[in-house]
Amino acid sequence: MFVHEYQAKKLLRQYGFSFPPGGVAFSSEEAVSVAKSIDADSWVVKAQILAGDRGRFGGVKIAGSVSKVDTLAKDLIGSRLVTTQTGADGLQVDAIYVEQGCEIERELYLAVLLDRYERQLVLLAAKAGGSGIETVVLESSQAIERIALSIDEPPDESELSALAEKMELEGDLASNYTEVCRNLHSAIVKLDALMIELNPLAVTSDGRLMSLDVKMEIDDNALFRHAEFSEIRETNQESDRKLRAQTGYNYVRLDGDIGLLVSGAGLALATMDLLKLHRCEPANFLDLPPIASRSDVANACETVLQNSSLKALLVNVVGGGLAHCDTAAEGILTAHTKTPIKIPVVVRFAGTKKELGITLLRNSKMPFQLAQTMSEAIDILQKIR
Repeated sequence: MFVHEYQAKKLLRQYGFSFPPGGVAFSSEEAVSVAKSIDADSWVVKAQILAGDRGRFGGVKIAGSVSKVDTLAKDLIGSRLVTTQTGADGLQVDAIYVEQGCEIERELYLAVLLDRYERQLVLLAAKAGGSGIETVVLESSQAIERIALSIDEPPDESELSALAEKMELEGDLASNYTEVCRNLHSAIVKLDALMIELNPLAVTSDGRLMSLDVKMEIDDNALFRHAEFSEIRETNQESDRKLRAQTGYNYVRLDGDIGLLVSGAGLALATMDLLKLHRCEPANFLDLPPIASRSDVANACETVLQNSSLKALLVNVVGGGLAHCDTAAEGILTAHTKTPIKIPVVVRFAGTKKELGITLLRNSKMPFQLAQTMSEAIDILQKIR
């Protein structure tokens, strides 16, 4: 579960993090009210979307007056922001964050995340931060410092002190930096987060260390321990990146134009590989679990069809065990009855109750094209595209 910047900052304040005064606004009137409540010479107006790289694409603006805050709020709220991380359709800006501006002397990068390969938490730090951090990392493998962390034990103080020295911080700044590192470790463990990133972590002109932006992802599998997170979950934007539905299927949106409804993660990955091999572009990853019911399949189908860029829907279901082709057919028809599917549908069924599933689709009069093999399915899709 990804959270917006303003939500992440609210969560992290209880762990001792320091942020410039600011507040969220869902209208230009609220934005003006927030700006007036902050004693500042300038304000930073930030689009709140679940994607990074906002600054380079017009999602972060500086306002030198309250009237400018009003103008920027009107421009941003309700617009769609496209960045390198949103895909071509972008994301709608439903809220902005208005924050006190500050004079920045240096920008640092600091994050704690779960390293899935090493199966442990790691702290990542760099002397350069901001929107160009990816370029810095690509150009220099030495740009990022890395410290392995234990989930059960706090970070080693000597390692943190050495890290602060590498970041060229001294005195109070060095002490504040090591404290931020400790707070990051505490927060990621207690919040069941997969990643907390401070970028930039700024050294201000008046000698303070200030976290200006936060990116956070919470582990979906730990949500049952955090009832408070139910209020901040934004499935409307999460579905554009990653959605693990309550029904158990996993959905990841991609940049292609062929929607996929597939039984099982392994078959879904193999289907995507075959499409790519034949120059067809999958629009999503989605795996239906073996226990998926008719309503589960219908919900999954509706999720896939929310993508307006689709040119076709490919259904690839192999029945076996608890998964039956007729259940998949019933789910697709349920979704079609609710909202008629207007794009070509290509169906490949195999295994348990294959014939019954095909019969249900044919009797429904829903337009679809049947493929006996994946080769046939790809031939049909290539003609459609």
